[in-house]
Amino acid sequence: MWGALALCLACGVSRSRAEPLAVRQAQMQRIWKEYLLADDRSTQHELLANKPLQPGAQQRRSLNTPFLFDQIIDHTGPNQTTFQQRVFINENHYVPGGPVYLFNSGETPASPSYLSAGEPYTLAKATNGMLIIMEHRYYGSSYPVSDMSGPNMKYLTVNNSLEDISYFIRSARAFVKDAIGVDITPNSKWIATGGSYSATLAVWARQKYPELIHAAYASSAPVLVEPEFYQYDQVVGRALPCAQSIADAITVLDAILDSQNRPLIDRWKRAFGLQDLKDDADFAGALTDHLSSTVQYYMPSAKGSDSPDAIAQLCSWFDNTRNIPLQNMADMTAAYIRDNRINPVAAYSSNAGATNHALHQDGRAWFYQTCTEFGFWQSAPPPPLRRLRSKYVTSEWQSRPCQAFFGSEITGKPNSQSINEQFGGLSPNVSRVVFVNGLHDPWSELSVAVDANISKKMSEAGKNVVITMPQASHVVDFYFANSRTDFGVDIARKNILAAVELFLSQD
Repeated sequence: MWGALALCLACGVSRSRAEPLAVRQAQMQRIWKEYLLADDRSTQHELLANKPLQPGAQQRRSLNTPFLFDQIIDHTGPNQTTFQQRVFINENHYVPGGPVYLFNSGETPASPSYLSAGEPYTLAKATNGMLIIMEHRYYGSSYPVSDMSGPNMKYLTVNNSLEDISYFIRSARAFVKDAIGVDITPNSKWIATGGSYSATLAVWARQKYPELIHAAYASSAPVLVEPEFYQYDQVVGRALPCAQSIADAITVLDAILDSQNRPLIDRWKRAFGLQDLKDDADFAGALTDHLSSTVQYYMPSAKGSDSPDAIAQLCSWFDNTRNIPLQNMADMTAAYIRDNRINPVAAYSSNAGATNHALHQDGRAWFYQTCTEFGFWQSAPPPPLRRLRSKYVTSEWQSRPCQAFFGSEITGKPNSQSINEQFGGLSPNVSRVVFVNGLHDPWSELSVAVDANISKKMSEAGKNVVITMPQASHVVDFYFANSRTDFGVDIARKNILAAVELFLSQD
C-alpha cells in the first residue's frame, strides 16, 4: 500500500519466497515507481524485468553515489548511538537562497533516479533549488540493526522516522558542505516532499517541525490511519465497469467456502490455478491482487498508443456470458498467475518466510509498520456494501502473520488511534502544504480529498492547496514519466508549481 500500500503486482516480477500481502506490496511499489520515472520504453522494460535503472545522461558527477549520514538510532530512547543513513544530493540547479527539497523515500530504497526525473526534480529545477533524497530507516541499505528479527524492529516507528528528518535538517548545512562542498545558505527554505507513505511523512513533518520545514508537497498522502480499510474496494468498484460481475462471483465463492465441501472447494482452487494453497483464506485473499493493482496504478493509454486499456482488458474477461461470473474470474486469475509466472505458494501463503531475518527485506519492514502502527488492512466491507473480495479476507486474517514474523508481543493490533490523535487524521493542523490526489486512487479515501468539505476546510484562506485529478490514480503526478502530460497531469503540475512558488514567497 499504502500499498502498501497496494502496488503493481502485474509487473511480471518473480516471487522467490512466500510473504504476506503487505510484504509483496512494498517490493513491487519500488519497481513501479521507477517504472513511472522511466521516459523511454526500453528502460521501462528493463525495470519490469527487475533490473536496476541505468544512470541517465543528466546523472553527471556523483549523483549516483550515496553519502552516509550518521543518524541517531533511537531519538527518544536510551540508544543514542548512530547508524549510517544513505543520502543522495542534486545541487546542479541550486542558487544561494533557493529552496531545499527533502524527499524521504518512504517504504522503498532511496534511488538516485529521482534526482533527474519526477516532480520533485522538476520543482527544484524550476525554483533554483537543491534536491536531497534520504533513505528511510530499515529500507534499502539504511539499517540501525544487524538483522530484522522481531526485537530488532523496535526502532522502526513513525516518530523515530520523523525525528530522522528533523535531525538531518538541523545537521544539513555542515553535512552537505562536507559532502559536496556547497553551502546551503541560512535563508534557504526547506520543503518536505513525498509520494504515498512518504507524502504522509512530509505532511506530518511539516506539522511537527514548522520552524524547520517551510512547506510540503504531498502526493497521494493517506493522512488517516485506518486499520479496517474496507473503503479501498469501494473505489475499486467505482472504477471497474465489471464490478457487479466480480461481486456476484465472490458471493458464489463465499457460499462454496461456507459449504466446507472439500471436493468442491478443491475443484475451484484448481480452476483458479491456486490448488497448492491449503488455507482457504489464503486462497480467497489471492484473488484481490489483480483487481487492486489494476485500479490503483491505472493509467489511460497514451494518445496514439496501441497499448490496451488496463481496466477494459480486465473487465473483458467477464464478457463471456456462457460462463457464470465465478468461472470468468477463475479464468482471469489463472491466466494472470500463468502469464506473470507466479508461484502461488511463494506468493500467497501467509506465514512462509517469517523466520527469514536477513536485512534488505523492504517488504518485511513495511509489514512491521502495518502490524504495529498502521494496519491499512484491505478487508471485505460490512453489509450492505458491495464486496469485491471474500468475507474471509478480514483484518484478523491479514494481521495473523504478525506474531509469526515478529514475536508474540506484536499482536497485529496497530496503534493507529494514537497516531490519528497526534496528527489529526483527515484534518491535520498544518499550513503551506500542496495535497495532490488522483480520484481513481483507492488511497484517496484516507486523504483530505475524500470529502469536499474537508478539502474546502484545508484550503481556507489559501492556507493549503488541494489538487485533484479525476482520471488519475496513485502518485502519478509525483513519479510519472515527464513525457506524459495527458489525463490532467499537466494541469496538476502547473498548479503544483504555482502553489510551491506562492508558498516560497511567504515568510
